[in-house]
Order: sequence, then C-alpha cells, then structure tokens
Amino acid sequence: MNNYFFKKENVVELLNQIQKDLKEKTKILQKAFDIDLEKWETKVEIEKLIQIIENVKKQEYLPKFSKQEIVDGIGRIALVNFSNTYIMFNFILSCIYTNNKANIILENKNLASNKALIELIKKSFETFNYDSNIIQYKEVTKKDEILLNQEEYDLIYYLGNKEEYLEFSKRIHIDSKFENFGELYIYVDNNDFKNELINIDKFAYKNEIKVYYFNTDFEKTVNSINRYNNINKISIIFTKDIEKAYEFVKKIKAEKIYINEEPREEFIYSINQNNLVFNKKIMLKK
Repeated sequence: MNNYFFKKENVVELLNQIQKDLKEKTKILQKAFDIDLEKWETKVEIEKLIQIIENVKKQEYLPKFSKQEIVDGIGRIALVNFSNTYIMFNFILSCIYTNNKANIILENKNLASNKALIELIKKSFETFNYDSNIIQYKEVTKKDEILLNQEEYDLIYYLGNKEEYLEFSKRIHIDSKFENFGELYIYVDNNDFKNELINIDKFAYKNEIKVYYFNTDFEKTVNSINRYNNINKISIIFTKDIEKAYEFVKKIKAEKIYINEEPREEFIYSINQNNLVFNKKIMLKK
C-alpha cells in the first residue's frame, strides 16, 4: 500500500508500531537524548513517550465520513513551540490520529532528540509502506523564518507565550491557533512558603516551564494571569488570607488551581484534537 488511509484500525496499528520501535531502539535513541541532556540539561524518558502514545489511543477517533457529515483533518499543520520534545511527539501522533500532515519547526534546543524521534516515526510509517512524507520537519534559527513560507501550510499551531504569539500573529497571513504552554503563574504574598517555592522551581526546571511570580497588586495580578494564561493550565496562590484565596479561585481562568501547594503530577501536555479537524454538514436533495 503506497498511500496511508487514515482508518482507525490503520492508525492504531501504526501507533502500536511506533511504540514497539521505541522499545526496540531505546539504545539508539538514548544517544540522541544524552546529547541534549549534556547540552541543554533536558531529560527525555522512553516511558513518558509510551504514556503519550497510550493517551492518544484512548481519545475519541474524530475523522468520519458519511452521507450527512464529514469530519476530516485540516491538512498540513506547522507546529511552532519552544522545542519541547514531549509536545512535538504528542503533536505528531495527534496529527496522525486526525488525518493531518505534520510539519515540525525545529529550533536548536533539543534538536538531536527531536530529529531522532521524527526519523523513528518515519521508519514506522515505512514498515507498512505508508507515505512517511506526511511527517516533515524544518530546522530554523528563529521562529520568524516560518513566516517566509507560511503559504506551504494550512494552519500554524503556536504553543507558548501568548504575548509572543500576539506579536508573531501580526505577520501571519494564514489560519493560526494558539495554546498557552510552558508557563506557570504564581501569586505569593507571604514569606513563609520558601520551601514550596523552591520545590516549584525544581518542578519547573524538570518540565521545561517558565515561572512568573506576582507579589504586588492582587487585582492587577489576576488581570495579568488571565490575559496571558489560558484555560486548562495551572495557576497557584500562596497566601494566609482566606478571602484572597477564595477570590483567586473565583476569578482565575484555570483547570487546576493550587492553594498553598506545589504541583506534583507529571506535566504531560495533551493536544486538543478538536483544533485539528473541521466539520462539513452535507445537505443532499432527496
């Protein structure tokens, strides 16, 4: 079979093959991971990559084709982020799962790990004689380079800082979507939480997350977090003022809000696959 038909059974078969190849080629991948560990101090774990595959397989399979409705992938989607390997891997699998073509914009950070994983996925495609060109990547020195050839894509998917995206989007002439990732917003008004803040810094370092601390005007803090943060992300408050904690919970837009507590779970990002498909209703005269 020269072309890859995105039926669910084919997709699951391919994801299983990627998972198998991850396990069988761990030593080869580890060499690339070690390069980035030494250069960037970022650690990539095979177990987390396998967890991402399992999470994708559990999601609803969105593409459908019937006489009344078509749900299909958008086309070729370019991912712009800050080179997080887990995000890139998750994004590629989500594109496969939604009948899209993935184009990864690679910067210098974690380049060895990201390229090694892309090549592994392409080899998994070739196991079934599927077209591996569905997955492509482009190395750039800065994000702005993608703007020179943006007409090559049907959508630019930007993951990162909202303020940076708003500036970047002024020069985008095609469709784009944004999701905030890689940032943690924390309000703290008491010095008794030093140990918790140290633990958060360790957590952020491990998960490649930037931390923004606020300790001034409470209302300005809430407005700033809601402006640059996104729903479904983590926000934290450290305070001994019960009323202030209540107001924080009430006003902050976040899926998870921690009060006087640091996050402990693994920070595995999940792509919203509904952003990767479009819906067509078909009206047929009888």
